Amino acid sequence: MTKSELFGKPVNLLTALYFAVFGILLVLTTHGDIVLWLNDRHSPFLDIFFKYWTYLGDGVLLGVLGLILLFVNYYHFFQFLIAIVLQTIFVHIFKQWLWAGEPRPSVFFADRTDLLNFVEGVSVRGYDSFPSGHTAAGFLLCFYLMLIIRNTTVRIALFFTAVLIGISRIYLLQHFARDVYVGSLFGILSVVLSLMIFSKQQAKPGLQRGLLKR
Repeated sequence: MTKSELFGKPVNLLTALYFAVFGILLVLTTHGDIVLWLNDRHSPFLDIFFKYWTYLGDGVLLGVLGLILLFVNYYHFFQFLIAIVLQTIFVHIFKQWLWAGEPRPSVFFADRTDLLNFVEGVSVRGYDSFPSGHTAAGFLLCFYLMLIIRNTTVRIALFFTAVLIGISRIYLLQHFARDVYVGSLFGILSVVLSLMIFSKQQAKPGLQRGLLKR
């Protein structure tokens, strides 16, 4: 598989555009500006939409997909497992060690709460903001599925699914834009590295089976 075929050319282009535009926005704005702008787009529809969409970045879905892969294909299961381990390490190192205790928007803007729109029913955390673990998990999930699903339309839908998970974290005041940016990078990087680490094992017949395929 060549680099251009990894996630498909349309998704590769969209991903490059995503990081380029997002990166420029981060450079041109100050810390918290994007949070305030996006949170100010508050509406009943978006409150409900992002309140539930953000669960797509919950680690539970990684476990569900991993279980499915275990029953269908050992190769994909172990490759996916490596990606999860890598993503967990990346996020943990920054969130718990290098940037431990980093304030989240609710604490950062504690003296300006009149500017914030909190979504009812969403428990907003105060610390360990950098990077966004939900975003990393969401991008890992969606981009790994792209390795399995070859349909271009589905791949593009998965890309925007991942992006909206990241946006939900900002809208819900759980993370800053930079947290989402780095989280998405860690998610994709984990998939790519797992592919590089385990790709040579694909030829082994025993790994092309699963618990339901013997």
